[in-house]
Amino acid sequence: MRCDIGFDEALGLALENVFPMAFETIAVDRAVGRVAYGPVYARVDSPSVNASLKDGYAVVSADVETACPDSPVRLGLSGVMAAGDRPGYAVVPGKAMRILSGAAIPPGADAVVAEEFTDKGRPLVAVHAPAEPGRNILEKGTDVHCGECICHAGSLLTPQVIGLMVAAGIFEVPVCRRPEIGLLATGSEILLPGKPFEAGKLYASNVALQQAWLADGGFDVKMRVSGDSRRQMAEQILGLAEQTDVLVTSGGAWKGDRDLVVRVLEDLGCKMIFHRVRMGPGKAVGMGILGQKPVFCLPGGPASNETAFLFMVYPAVRKMAGLDFSPYLHLYGRLESTVRGQADWTQFVQCDISRNGAGIVLHPKKLKSRMAAMAKTPAVIVIAEGVEQIDQGSKLSFTCFDPSLFMHCPQTRLQPDKEPSDHV
Repeated sequence: MRCDIGFDEALGLALENVFPMAFETIAVDRAVGRVAYGPVYARVDSPSVNASLKDGYAVVSADVETACPDSPVRLGLSGVMAAGDRPGYAVVPGKAMRILSGAAIPPGADAVVAEEFTDKGRPLVAVHAPAEPGRNILEKGTDVHCGECICHAGSLLTPQVIGLMVAAGIFEVPVCRRPEIGLLATGSEILLPGKPFEAGKLYASNVALQQAWLADGGFDVKMRVSGDSRRQMAEQILGLAEQTDVLVTSGGAWKGDRDLVVRVLEDLGCKMIFHRVRMGPGKAVGMGILGQKPVFCLPGGPASNETAFLFMVYPAVRKMAGLDFSPYLHLYGRLESTVRGQADWTQFVQCDISRNGAGIVLHPKKLKSRMAAMAKTPAVIVIAEGVEQIDQGSKLSFTCFDPSLFMHCPQTRLQPDKEPSDHV
């Protein structure tokens, strides 16, 4: 087991030791936000026929090549075609067929004159403009053609991709299965949400925050509480590990008399990969493998718990679902005041945000471990190990946890700066 390691090394080890889950096949109407397990190929052409882009008249282009307002070409009508109709009659020279948008182009026609360039007459229609071959015709397979790769393995299934899949005749898709997460709060003083309150007890706010983040990402969660005895912890750990794919414990991760989680895990045969990371807050975090399932041990302090979860556990869980990109909004802003780090430490600094013209100003906050302060923190900057100071006015990347600041009314929303060249 690696102990007292750097944050980058710990995150690398966490990601190296988790793997995408096996696939499951689900209906496309449930697949948005999921990750394609393999390439997906179109089963049909869309459109399935050459179709009209306009309401107008299907014609032989050579018939109307000289048409103009002063010298219209008059054509006899040979029927009407609407979307979904099967072609009945062919269009022959000297004739036109009334056609509606989306309808199949009848045999013999090679162009469509939009109705605004006609007099809509019956039984003869006057055409006032030419239409070259292919005019206003959407060719078969233009949107997607049979056998075309709609998306590749590892692609995120967005609403646009889902729409294209349905157009391509795909109604079920294999996706990476999302892991189910077991959240265990340790401590005899902890109550699960919904339980009757008792003086001296605390509700399990850490696991509630984790559950909220995981639910927002589409993950299913089981929550449990364990007392401080080895037997209780072992029972809850084994029970959750049997029912879930990942176990996350909160509390009891340090070196105190009642910090038993790592010792209990080792007694159960867990192979610990690392424990204690040079990061603040969050230094007591650890990770191991119990059976073949990852286990993350988080400290109980709210700020430490949240930081370790957001910057180490959640990225690893998302990788198991095939999501290998950050779930957070990363932007650039300028520091309102100098911040200090440590040569051998990665520091996570909470910040408020304000606007300065089109730019963002970051206001570092003094570290507070309480939930109320954290809930009102919209941004975090990371001071990398080895960086002892970042000066006031420096432009740097930050993680934004309140995207609503950038998504609402144009008069008040903040605008992210471009990537800086003066400091990262």
